[in-house]
Amino acid sequence: MYSVKCKSKNTFSTSSLKQHHKSGKKKKMAVKKHQLVRQNQEEVNLTTLVEYIQPIVDKPVFLPPPNELIQSCENVVQCLSRLTGTEQELWKCLRSIEKFLVFVISNVDCKLRNEIITTIIDKFYSYISDPNSNACPATSVVLIVMDAPDPRASLSTARWVIQQSKKSQSDEGLRSALSCLYRWLSESYTLPYLSNWILCFIKVLEENEMFDILIEESVKNIGNLFSVMISPATRKQPVADVILHLLISLRESPEAFDRISKHIGETLESLAADSRQWSRQLLGSLVDILTSMINYNMQSLKGVQLYMFRDKYSYVIKHLERHMVTNDSTVILDPIWKSRNTGGQPAKVDTVTSPKVGLQNLGNTCYINSVMQALFLIHQFSNYTVLKMFEKPYWAKMSALFVTMMHTVAPCIKPTTFVSVAKPDFFVPKQQHDCFEFLGYLFELLKSYENSTITDADFAYNTPVVLNSSRTNVTEGKSGHGKSNEPKVSEKPCTSSQTPESSNSAGPFGLKRHSDADINVTSKRRRFNDSFINNVFAGVFLTRITCIHCGSSSRSRDVCRDLQLAFPEKSGGNQYTIQGLIDFYFSNEILTGENQYQCHDCNILRDAEKCVIIESTPKILIIILKTFKYDTKLRVQTKLMHSVMYNTSVTLPTLRSQTDKNTYNLFAAVIHVGTTMNAGHYYTLGKDNNDWYIFDDSRVKATDETGINRLDRSHTPYMLFYRRTDVVEGSIAAFATLPKQMQQTVMSCNKAHLELRKTTKNRP
Repeated sequence: MYSVKCKSKNTFSTSSLKQHHKSGKKKKMAVKKHQLVRQNQEEVNLTTLVEYIQPIVDKPVFLPPPNELIQSCENVVQCLSRLTGTEQELWKCLRSIEKFLVFVISNVDCKLRNEIITTIIDKFYSYISDPNSNACPATSVVLIVMDAPDPRASLSTARWVIQQSKKSQSDEGLRSALSCLYRWLSESYTLPYLSNWILCFIKVLEENEMFDILIEESVKNIGNLFSVMISPATRKQPVADVILHLLISLRESPEAFDRISKHIGETLESLAADSRQWSRQLLGSLVDILTSMINYNMQSLKGVQLYMFRDKYSYVIKHLERHMVTNDSTVILDPIWKSRNTGGQPAKVDTVTSPKVGLQNLGNTCYINSVMQALFLIHQFSNYTVLKMFEKPYWAKMSALFVTMMHTVAPCIKPTTFVSVAKPDFFVPKQQHDCFEFLGYLFELLKSYENSTITDADFAYNTPVVLNSSRTNVTEGKSGHGKSNEPKVSEKPCTSSQTPESSNSAGPFGLKRHSDADINVTSKRRRFNDSFINNVFAGVFLTRITCIHCGSSSRSRDVCRDLQLAFPEKSGGNQYTIQGLIDFYFSNEILTGENQYQCHDCNILRDAEKCVIIESTPKILIIILKTFKYDTKLRVQTKLMHSVMYNTSVTLPTLRSQTDKNTYNLFAAVIHVGTTMNAGHYYTLGKDNNDWYIFDDSRVKATDETGINRLDRSHTPYMLFYRRTDVVEGSIAAFATLPKQMQQTVMSCNKAHLELRKTTKNRP
């Protein structure tokens, strides 16, 4: 037994770790058990953990047998991974754990010390390498076991961890581990041994030439890490050492520079105001590295792309010009990370993309601007328009608009030409109109000038729409009194852009009825797939109406480019959800009264049950919220001010064959401001490359995905755009891939803007 002489005797074992004896006011002690690791519970009782550890730290103890001691240390790591709270809140507990771990490894022989460290690090790595564990940053306190006996142990331990991970023949664990460590460093910047461990971990990855992992994970996290250096309170030397190493290694990565660019000015100003010597040294190092990054990025750019780069990062260049660059800097001599997958070039060197561009309001044209900003965010749609349809009537004007939005150096552009040809003739100039009505008109206009067959090569995620393998005939039941089988709007909405596809009707014995009009479904399917608009935005809805009296039914298929959701009538005060409105829309409905169904077998009007299901889901789902209601007294379209939770993810009811293509994520919303349909304002909330923006005509500013649920009462989402989860967002077309005609459009626009700006600056 490993022991230390002591005055009192305490035993720290697995059983004592899980059960704690508390003394009461009675003469005999009352025993109460506490479990540190509770099943089906994320939080751990911090008070209990400290009470177990504190006596070991404060007083000499007999150490338990090696096996129990190792198990106890492993349980401590497990407890730490489930802690909650800020670092300040956990500091007392963490100090006790530090003392306990140092005490343990300082009072055992070398062999047992190595076993304890191996066990702790193995358990530690199992949490950080699991992408679903979400371990608490406080877990990193166990890294002190490597610094306590010998600081050089961190490097050898990191080598052991990576060698063990190689046995799995997968890099996913290393990727998750590095990402987790970066997250911890940006959140818990006061633990010096965490920074030391990260540097050792990075150096061992470099030794093993795992540059792809280093580049991808470091670029993803460099923005959050760099922002830590803005405030003197969070700016610590160990963290700065890690960040400088990353910047030097990524100095030829345009994406890394782009991610830190928004923090550079504030960071340099903060460092310049800090009188500490190391802050001055850090400022000089940063200026040298950032200047090197700027120079490298501009080396390969010429003409309009160089103008675009200088314009985009003009504020960064101005901040760097205020500080002295070290002429004899050795930064350019330090090695950089080279990706194996790109032939030795820095990984993911993207072309320079312009900032988000606003669209100038030309006189109550916000209903057009908001729609075009949403469509532009569908990169496959905007790319196809620019690369394939730039010579088609009407498409050409939209191509010119999109390509300018992609690569302009101007913060805002005037969509004069596009508006002049795309605005419906029946829309009164300089008056507010319905943005959904404009979108429907635009789709029909573009669809009529497609005249081409869409292939997989043209559209990356194109999949054929399967209507029905058998040829069926249309027999649609008709309601009495000249009414449609569709229910009233107040009861349940109906979709727009509907085209009957096919249907059949079976009698009581399952025999099919044939109507006089025989529809060729194959021809219908061919016409559906030939339309690029339908291929992106349309789905096939299958409607079945069953006679309650005789059981016969009829089916019809509708090609729908939008889903119009009405609010069910229920007591006020309840909050609606988009998913709830979808479920209400697709719920079974009884057709009765004026909506009775004309049954072909009964040959009279009958009550019937109607159900709708999706046979083929659209790539992009457009949802219209029917928030306007006609007020018979005021004789105006008033606006419903319901409380709605706008789900960022929704699911559609589909056939079994489509269950892997029925989930959607929100990426854009057109917002209506006002209380009536005939007046107000439209703007767009949109997501591009995981970043959310508010596109309000010529003004564009950043926001977050929760913004849609934090709007004022009069700001109501009217059109919601969802992307199917199996559809890749992609990126905008690079300038070099554009047709010459499109390149010329961009260069002409940028030249005019730069000349105008130069003229404006020269004015007295």
